[in-house]
Amino acid sequence: MSACQSLGRSGTGERARSPRLRHAWLPLLGLCLLLQGCAIYDYLYGPPPRREGQRSDQELLRSAEVAMERRNYADAHKDLQRLMNQYPDSELVTSARLASAKALYLEKKYDEARAEYQRFLDLHPQHERADEAHYYLAMSYLRQTDSPDRDQSFTRKALDGFDLLINQMPDSQYSPDARERRVQCRRKLAEKELYVGTFYFDRGNYAAAVGRFNSLLAQYPGAGFDDVALYYLGESLLKLEQKDEARAALQRVVQEHSQSEWAPRAAERLGVTLVRIGPPKPKGPGPIDRMWVGLKETWDEMVDTMKDYKDFH
Repeated sequence: MSACQSLGRSGTGERARSPRLRHAWLPLLGLCLLLQGCAIYDYLYGPPPRREGQRSDQELLRSAEVAMERRNYADAHKDLQRLMNQYPDSELVTSARLASAKALYLEKKYDEARAEYQRFLDLHPQHERADEAHYYLAMSYLRQTDSPDRDQSFTRKALDGFDLLINQMPDSQYSPDARERRVQCRRKLAEKELYVGTFYFDRGNYAAAVGRFNSLLAQYPGAGFDDVALYYLGESLLKLEQKDEARAALQRVVQEHSQSEWAPRAAERLGVTLVRIGPPKPKGPGPIDRMWVGLKETWDEMVDTMKDYKDFH
């Protein structure tokens, strides 16, 4: 073989290999350009933010606590939800669920708060903080109760919740306040029965009125409306020609509530002389008194909100 032929074949081989070598460098060149582009982006705009999923369960809980301290309840709830979704096996999930419900409660999202508290109780009925969940579940109903002339379903559910806490967890730190709230609920429910009873009475539906007044006296005795309920019960029974039952109701007004404003009327209907016994019953509030009561209730709600916030810690 001549030297020229050998050289020719060698040149042909180099030309054959050259395109493959050039193509082998292309991926490496692309990677270098990509890295350089990322460096330029970081230089111009800064490094990209960390993904939320990269935060640990402890970091999410601490972030929620900080948000709560700043009263950013919506942000706190989001962090707590992330914790529960991203770390379902974390030992912090139970506390996060209870804290999430509290954040919703403080944000006055009572429907959502109830759902969270109920879920907590469904999952952890024997938890050491179950009393807290029962208390705020009842409170979230109480916060949405309406005036006596409106539906009182939430008031009844609140009363049931407070009764459960008082009866099943009497040593709870929330039981003393639950007892006071229970009195408030019973009074509102009694006032509802009185409102409906007098509504029927004023329209001449005396049988329906009797049912309401008897219901008030049977279910909510001592709630503050026994005297007026007994008086209207007596009057309704008189209209129905049930004189013996009417007389018994009016006699109770005279004997058990002699200091009541309804006692003189009952005594007159009975034709007897009224003898007052015991301290006088406070008169109902006038317009100015009702205004102050309204202001006091607003103030009490603000105090309760501050107390609820402190309880979170």
